[in-house]
Amino acid sequence: MKAANKNQNYSVIIVSDAKSTNKEFSVSAKFIKNAILAFSFLVVFFGFIIFQYLTMTLDKQKMKRLELDAKDKQQKISALSLTIEVLNQRLKNMETYKERIMVATGLTSPLALKEVGSGGPESDNQLAGDFPAAQTTLPGSSLPQQNLLSKTKEINENAKLIEESLKSVESMVNQQKLHLAATPAIWPTRGYISGVFGNRVHPFTGRYEFHNALDIATQLGNKVIAPADGVVLVAEAKEYYGKMIIIDHGFGYATRYGHLSGFNVREGQRVKRYDVIGYVGTTGRSNGPHLHYEVRYFDKPVNPNDFILDMQN
Repeated sequence: MKAANKNQNYSVIIVSDAKSTNKEFSVSAKFIKNAILAFSFLVVFFGFIIFQYLTMTLDKQKMKRLELDAKDKQQKISALSLTIEVLNQRLKNMETYKERIMVATGLTSPLALKEVGSGGPESDNQLAGDFPAAQTTLPGSSLPQQNLLSKTKEINENAKLIEESLKSVESMVNQQKLHLAATPAIWPTRGYISGVFGNRVHPFTGRYEFHNALDIATQLGNKVIAPADGVVLVAEAKEYYGKMIIIDHGFGYATRYGHLSGFNVREGQRVKRYDVIGYVGTTGRSNGPHLHYEVRYFDKPVNPNDFILDMQN
């Protein structure tokens, strides 16, 4: 029975129109089985080929996108390299300006902060050599990125150090501004000098003695102005000075004003340069309207003429 099944044949009848004869042929079970196997193999084979083709197409598209992306990144890296070169050059310029500012502001050592604010390439050609040209760098190379990261970090550190240096310079400049504002630098009133700083014959005693102030003769009641910023320490009458004002300007400077006819400030009041502090008079030991004007540095009398920068009209 099994052998019969193996040799079993199938008849296939092809029926055409009524006038034609029918065609009949026999197909063995083995042939049908082999045909099915062959068809299945072909389906699998062509399916594999189609799958491979689709995979290769997708891979090509992916590679193309990666190449475009790599090219775009390389262009950005090249542009960033040029930007970093410009920034580095500007840092060098900032370093130069910083040194000039230090010299202009009178640092005792213009190079005192050089180590803090140093940076930038040693030569103009050094930086260009640090970054390979885009055309000579493979898309997959990480060398430009490493250089960019290194240079970016270096620029960031140099910028911070220069910023610290400039902050020190700014602090010193601000201190100098305060010092200048506290330095008596203008005439306290308008008039002519009737008594110079230094040795003279005293108008009352006739003795030869040292005069530690300027006597500025002018009209009675003329305004007396503060020659610098400061705080009023004294605004009261004294035996020889008459009505007197003393201003502490800080940084060791103090000024005194004697023989006033009246006050325009009170003790403890802060004043600015050009503020009216009082009025010319002839109080105290005086032989006529004038202003007794003293400048003291750490309580030592100094010549007021050495501090007056403005010219009288």
